[in-house]
Amino acid sequence: MDIRSNTSVPAFSSDEKQRVVCIHCNHTNEISRKAISVTCQSCRKALRLEEVRVKDYQARRIVETCSTVTVERKGDLRAEKIMCAGAVLRGKIKGDVVSTGPVLIGPEAELTGGVTAPTIAIPSGAVLEGFYRIGPTPAPAEQSNVAA
Repeated sequence: MDIRSNTSVPAFSSDEKQRVVCIHCNHTNEISRKAISVTCQSCRKALRLEEVRVKDYQARRIVETCSTVTVERKGDLRAEKIMCAGAVLRGKIKGDVVSTGPVLIGPEAELTGGVTAPTIAIPSGAVLEGFYRIGPTPAPAEQSNVAA
């Protein structure tokens, strides 16, 4: 009897994997559902997979996640750039938001900075100041050609 035939490493089933789109290069990565962070197979940048929730004052240089950024009503987020797969903004935000998914803004929100997203929902009462680009985000190669 061959021992090697009985001791095989089980492969991931489709239930144990998820697809995550890189916020830097738009490459689709297939990863384990239990992963908290991974490295993109295309651009080799680190990808944070957990949700970012801001409930109080936080100052950061850059906020990056392949999940959702949520700023609660009493939250105050100051960042140069916020890159995410979606955003729910109810508090104060100062910085540019770049999202690959929808951006939902609450009626009490105060947003100072630009927003780039495929869709945005703005109720009455929200205070917005900045440049807003709504629609499909250009691929990274297209972005470099536009800047030139």
